[in-house]
Parts: sequence; C-alpha cells; structure tokens
Amino acid sequence: MSKTNLNIETKQSQQIPWLADFSNPVRIFTVIVVAEIMVIVYSLSFLSFDYAYLNQLAVLSLLAQLIAIHIIVMLYLLRPFLNRYHVTAGALFVLLLTFILASIYTQLMVWLDQNLKFGLITHSTLTTVKISLATGFTLLTLLRYFYVQNQWEHQVEALANAHMNALQARIKPHFLYNSLNSIASLIAFDQTAAERAVINLSSLFRKAFADNKQSMTTIAKELEWIEEYVAIEKLRLMARLKFRKVIDNELLKQTIPLLSIQPLIENAVIHGIQHLSKGGLIELYIQTSDQGFYVEVRNPVNVKKQQSGTQTGLANIKERLFLTFGKDVEFKVTSGDNFVVRWEVKK
Repeated sequence: MSKTNLNIETKQSQQIPWLADFSNPVRIFTVIVVAEIMVIVYSLSFLSFDYAYLNQLAVLSLLAQLIAIHIIVMLYLLRPFLNRYHVTAGALFVLLLTFILASIYTQLMVWLDQNLKFGLITHSTLTTVKISLATGFTLLTLLRYFYVQNQWEHQVEALANAHMNALQARIKPHFLYNSLNSIASLIAFDQTAAERAVINLSSLFRKAFADNKQSMTTIAKELEWIEEYVAIEKLRLMARLKFRKVIDNELLKQTIPLLSIQPLIENAVIHGIQHLSKGGLIELYIQTSDQGFYVEVRNPVNVKKQQSGTQTGLANIKERLFLTFGKDVEFKVTSGDNFVVRWEVKK
C-alpha cells in the first residue's frame, strides 16, 4: 500500500468517533444481556441448591442492571466529550468512572441489606473489589466490541459513498456526450435552435456543479434536470419527441440518488424515440404505491434497432438505488413494443 493511501486511511480512522452511539436500542439490549450473563457466570462461584443462592442471584442481577443502565446513560451523555480524546485516554476515563459507580452501588446495596436486615447477601458475594473488577472487565470487553463494530460500520458507509460517487461520475460524462451530440446535429440546419440548446446545457452545467458534492437530491430537483434535457432533445427531434409526466406532488420532497430518473429519460430518447421515423411518446410516472412509491418510464422502441448499450446505464442506476435503499428497492425492466423501466421503493 502506498504512503498516500495509508495517510488517507489514517485520517479517515481519526475522523471516526471511537465511542459508539448508546442511544441505539440494539446496543442497549446488548449491554443489558451481557451484564446478566456475567452475573450468571459470577454466581457459579458460590453455586448451591437453596433459596439463599437464588436470593443472592437476584440481588446481583439487580445490582448489575442498575450499574449497566447508569453506564449506558453516562456513555450517552459524555459521548461528545469523550470523542474529543484518543481512544486510550477516553477508555481509561470511562473505566475510572465505572469503578467509582460500581463501588458506590455495591456499598449502597450492602448497607441497605445490613440496615434493613434483609439478610440476602452472604458469603461475601458483594465485595467492592470483586464487583468493580468484574464490571471493569465487562465494560472494556464491550467497549472494544462496539469500537470495532463502529469503525467497521463507518468504513462500510465510506466505501458505499465512494462507490456511489464513482457510479455517479460515470453517468455525467455519458449525459454530456449525448447532449453535445444533440447540439452538434442542430448546428448544420438550425443555428438558433443550437444556440438555445447551448443555453439549456449551460443551465444544466450550473446544476451539475452546484450538486457536485451531493449524492442525493429531491424528486423536484431531478425533474428540473429532466425538463432541461427534454428541452434540448426537442430542439433536435422536434415533433417526433413527445413527453408526458404524471407526478404525485406529495413526492416532490422525497430524496433519491442524484440522476436516478433523468438517465432513464435519456435512455428512452437515445435508444427509443430517435430510432422511430415518426417518433413517439415518453411517459414518466412518479406515484405513491401501497408499499411506498415508484418511478416508471415507458417509451416505444424499434425492435429491430434495440441496442445492448442501454444495459450499462440501467445497471449503474440499479446499483446506486440498491446502495441507497438496500433491499427495500425493486428494479424491473420489461421490453416489447414498449420499453418499460420501473423501480419501486418500499417504506
């Protein structure tokens, strides 16, 4: 690995907070379960088959859960502060607070048992040293586990974002190439139309540069891209290109991957309408469904002139959708007299 790559990875690692977010229900459940498991393991040291053992096990369980819950609250509240420090210093500080917390609760439990004369604690099961050491060991184990998990999750997210940006970068040159070809074809017979197309393209470039660092957009902004692109193509194809859209206005603020609809319209023009002597109608549907919402683009095609080149662009869009929505997205392509691309997101 090169020094450059090593430096990049080191910087990324330093930017990732070492302490995980303990408001996560799964992490809270994990801490509580592990605490109870440690109680059961610890109780084996004084195992006996009588009520005294069960009483002590109950007391230990109560103590463990009290300590666990307070540690969770402590880590949640101190997370912004602790993440300012290196993982070693932060972990040692947390360990010190945990020893103090465990000691206080242990002494309080013993004091209550003795003064209220419950007689539940026997055989020195609740010595401060034992409980503090057991709590400290458990805490360090959990911190290590959550630290590794947190680093892994952030790295996976970073890789997914990098992959998304790479896929998105492949879409834009393809779009530019097709747009310039459209303008070039106009220059020979209609310079005024070519000039308008250049103006429309410059508007698209402004949007492209404005959204350059973003991988997500809203459906409303994506529709702006589509309108600009269709305007360019209409100057070239004129009456041969007809475009109709049916949009559910409630979905205009819905976020989607940038350029996940416009390339479908572009695909319909390049591989569909322009190969038909009489042209045809491109239909765009963005509607709510029973399970979420869907986007559908349909256009007529010349079956004899269908090109395999459409698959690369569609695969790109499909992959970016799956990176964003995971298993909640369904992507379908059907062909015949009409070419239909439909993707649906289930909420």
